[in-house]
Amino acid sequence: MFRLLKKIDAMVVIIFFTICIGVVVITMRSKTYSIGYEIASLKKKENQLRQRQIELQSDLASTRRMVRDKLLSQQDKLGKPKYILPDPTHVIRE
Repeated sequence: MFRLLKKIDAMVVIIFFTICIGVVVITMRSKTYSIGYEIASLKKKENQLRQRQIELQSDLASTRRMVRDKLLSQQDKLGKPKYILPDPTHVIRE
């Protein structure tokens, strides 16, 4: 009888220990999944921001071009161009 109680007690302890380990594993796995979802959402946001940056750079380039063209089209009182860009062959580049 005493041996049977020892076996039952050992089984209860093993089952309780298994349940405790299972709870820990499940919580760790759920945290891992939530981190994975967060990483996926951050990557999606990163892609959207990169695309927005490309659009803004394109807008900036077109605005600069438009401003340059307006400045070059201005004329002084004598009807000559107000601003003259240097000849590309005389420009020093890095």
